[in-house]
Amino acid sequence: MTQSILHTTRLDLVPLGPEHKDFLYELDSNPEVMRYIGYGKPLSKNDSAIVLKHLMDTATHGSGLGCWAGFMGGDFAGWWVLAPSQTNDEPPKFTTERAVFGFRVVPKLWGLGLAKEGSRELLRHVFQDLGVKEVLGDTMAVNLGSQATMASIGMKHIRTFYNQYDNPPPGIEEGEVEYRISKQEWLLSLI
Repeated sequence: MTQSILHTTRLDLVPLGPEHKDFLYELDSNPEVMRYIGYGKPLSKNDSAIVLKHLMDTATHGSGLGCWAGFMGGDFAGWWVLAPSQTNDEPPKFTTERAVFGFRVVPKLWGLGLAKEGSRELLRHVFQDLGVKEVLGDTMAVNLGSQATMASIGMKHIRTFYNQYDNPPPGIEEGEVEYRISKQEWLLSLI
């Protein structure tokens, strides 16, 4: 199954491709965007190219999962991803019963509800069209904006965890939080 083109009231979500590399770098090189991601610092053009390849690889499993570039009125608004989850097997395998969710939105568009709008459409797609059973997402505990977006689409905080980093980003000492929503919970939220 190939990735679908998705639409909301304001967004056109198209499968992420090499033609979007400059848009991705616009986000990856922005200190505001990267504040709570990775090492908390902007990425170089080379590192952004690695991220682009990783995001495009999420669509190679033939499940319909992947990463979408979002456009509002033809202007780039951000990206949204639903990646296959890894199992705890050794070596890890990918499963399409669970998807890992994430997004980045262009800062000048923060506060307009686009993160929520795109995220709601991805949940609809993954549960209604693809048959995924649950979606997980995580962020730094200090990233209140991303937590608010996940909560606003019905995801529930399930744990706070602490990883060790060689070069920790500022704020990581507060931990990272994981959110989850099952297909059943999503269906109940529609009532």
